[in-house]
Amino acid sequence: MRANFQNNYLMRYAVLSGVCLFLGLWFAYDGFIGYPKNLVVAEKYEELADLPDRESEERWQQITQEMGWSSEHPKKSADEIRSDILGQYFWAALNFVVAVPALILLIRARGSWVESTATGLTTSWGQSMDYANVQQLAKHRWAKKGIAKATYTDAGQTKVFVFDDFKFERE
Repeated sequence: MRANFQNNYLMRYAVLSGVCLFLGLWFAYDGFIGYPKNLVVAEKYEELADLPDRESEERWQQITQEMGWSSEHPKKSADEIRSDILGQYFWAALNFVVAVPALILLIRARGSWVESTATGLTTSWGQSMDYANVQQLAKHRWAKKGIAKATYTDAGQTKVFVFDDFKFERE
């Protein structure tokens, strides 16, 4: 009898990695491209701060026409935008830190299974356990989490086989 990895867990990994990759790319775009464009505008605007108001406004209109920018005054200072750029880098990195492991879990879990044999269990990732070699069965987390661990010996080495009732088909 074979228990395959449940599709709803695969979907969780896919959604988590997809959303985090999308957000990470979005934050990276803003940090490397979007906000630096605004920074150039804000820096140019701040260069005009020493001029009298009327002359500053006339010069600003001239610069925006030459550069093809909106004539609106920047909403944030250059220092605020620099700080925002660092924030974008942080959020991009954080999303990639979550997305990459979720993507790896998705790839590794696809097509995985646990199968019973005449004498024990075997898995798609090559782990085998004979019932006769089980030394201890820890099932204190089985009732709430659906997780149990069997400690067994294999070729003189002590190993652990983890049963996860939620990730693999219960039927």
